[in-house]
Amino acid sequence: MKSSKMARLLSILLRRPPTRIALSVLSLAIVLGCGPAAQAAGRDFTDEVKARIAALNLKPRTIELTSEKALRARNAIKQEDFPAVDKIVATALASSRVETWRFFPFGDLIGAIPDLNDRDFEGHLDAWVARNKNDAIPLLVRAAYLHDKAWLERGSNFVSETPAARMEAYGVLIERARTDIEASIHLDGGNPYSFQLWLKILRGYGFSDEMMRAFEAGVAKYPGYYPLYPAMLVVLQPKWGGSVEAMYAFVDRYAGEAADGSPLKLLHVALYRYLLETAATGCSRFWPDNDKMTECTAPSMQAVVTKDLERKVVDALNLYDRFDKYQFSTTLEQPLSNMLKTSGGEHYTGAMLELAASSMHSDTQLKQDKPGSNNYVIDKVVAESWSRKGFYDNALQKDEEALRDIEAMSFPGDEEKYLAIAGVYEHMAYLANKLHRYVDMIAYEEAAIAIGNKTGQDHAVCFAYYQLKDYDNAIRSCTQAIDRWPGNLPAHYWRGVAHSDKGDADPAARDLTVVAESEHQFRSSAAIALSMVHFRRNDNGSALDVLNRYKYLYDTAVTSKQDIAVSYNNRCYAYMQLGELKAALDDCTASLKYGAIPDAFRKQRELMTRLSASATGK
Repeated sequence: MKSSKMARLLSILLRRPPTRIALSVLSLAIVLGCGPAAQAAGRDFTDEVKARIAALNLKPRTIELTSEKALRARNAIKQEDFPAVDKIVATALASSRVETWRFFPFGDLIGAIPDLNDRDFEGHLDAWVARNKNDAIPLLVRAAYLHDKAWLERGSNFVSETPAARMEAYGVLIERARTDIEASIHLDGGNPYSFQLWLKILRGYGFSDEMMRAFEAGVAKYPGYYPLYPAMLVVLQPKWGGSVEAMYAFVDRYAGEAADGSPLKLLHVALYRYLLETAATGCSRFWPDNDKMTECTAPSMQAVVTKDLERKVVDALNLYDRFDKYQFSTTLEQPLSNMLKTSGGEHYTGAMLELAASSMHSDTQLKQDKPGSNNYVIDKVVAESWSRKGFYDNALQKDEEALRDIEAMSFPGDEEKYLAIAGVYEHMAYLANKLHRYVDMIAYEEAAIAIGNKTGQDHAVCFAYYQLKDYDNAIRSCTQAIDRWPGNLPAHYWRGVAHSDKGDADPAARDLTVVAESEHQFRSSAAIALSMVHFRRNDNGSALDVLNRYKYLYDTAVTSKQDIAVSYNNRCYAYMQLGELKAALDDCTASLKYGAIPDAFRKQRELMTRLSASATGK
């Protein structure tokens, strides 16, 4: 498509979008209740799953992936075998070179080493730092760990929606991360990833002179390393203390002054993405009403997006044929995917996706005119677009096309191709879950694990078996996931509930306790499920102990209202069975403040009647 036509397409970005009907997608929720001692198991799905995997015709992987090397490094840290860690990291560093879009595989390796679910991991990192006093690498890894831990503690809500205690804990951790990364760079700033991580850490403070100095230090040493630039641009948004004018000025300075054909021209696309995010943030009062978000976002975009930026976005996208197509595509995938997630921005994202597809010699149609000729990243983003609208079958069709288009694309190496295939299968597993096609979900997730070591969601396999009531395979696959990574708390959770529904109370209690004692988002569900293990054994005292032990079950800052309602309701039942009627009534009443559980209404009426009768002596 010629530039003039692309410019006309881009011009629709500034038109007022039509009103759309919002599509809501209900997520699967597991509701635990006082049921029978065990649930009836379903049939064995082993053969059906094997047949489905065989039909995928997967080609065996022949190399060790960076994520697997990171796991070896992680385990060596836990065993305090620091010479082994040093060797793994040194090998990755030696094989990495500074490219426009990435520093691979070193950056991927360092980012995958931290284990946030192991409470002892930080202590092992401390020992590594102490042993290698003048080595930048242990400090770099600990900085990455502390950064990730800080954001886990803080959460993703706005500051105004985050409890003060969590913000305080976040502040302590992020300051320690900053100290470590600066010490690491002082010892050895010989890789661009360290500067990239430095900017990620400083982002937690918002826009500051210190961050600008860190950015300038990074680009002075690595002026052609693209990831440093959007890492700075993001904090120039108003929500981080910047302004629209500052965003434009930054991009004009670094992209506008760059030579024609420079990869820095892609900053114009990044600017457009952050302008959309800024517009949507200003309309957040209407969330989650997507229609109102859309109506609010449109005039803001019309006010801040200039005609000159439109033209420069087109020019930037047209650079596709001048660079490594794989790296250009994966770099563009991030802003496109993030735009899709921006509520109220569907109109603009759709038009931008069409422009990107045209520049990458692809189309966004559900049925391609020339199958096998698309860029697979465009297929993936189109699949995500269909998915977010709730059209999961259409999304699956585009993912299947992505798999075919991967075969026609040239990759820098085998690992990149394996990861591309695995990423598509991982998304297909998500879609199969939405469609309740659990055999397909297992097959796709197993494919992602086998091809790309995509183990971050490997508990999805045991979850799917659990949904099929194939408890033996659920337990087996959860155990495999835990063997791969002992800190896999979702796998402990699903193995625990599978044991519970099967009637194996003791192993269920062990797994659920592991999760209930953690900081994982499943902990409230695990604690409730653990209380149910005891209820099913008619051990009301132990159930009450569980419900009293985990104070977070009643804390609105960390637990959903639904889970709080269930927790109060279950504790009401325990008190009631133990004859503590006043405490039971208080809890049933509290439960009804957080949710309308019918059983809580019934028990409340019964308790009021019994207490009244006791008071009158009747």
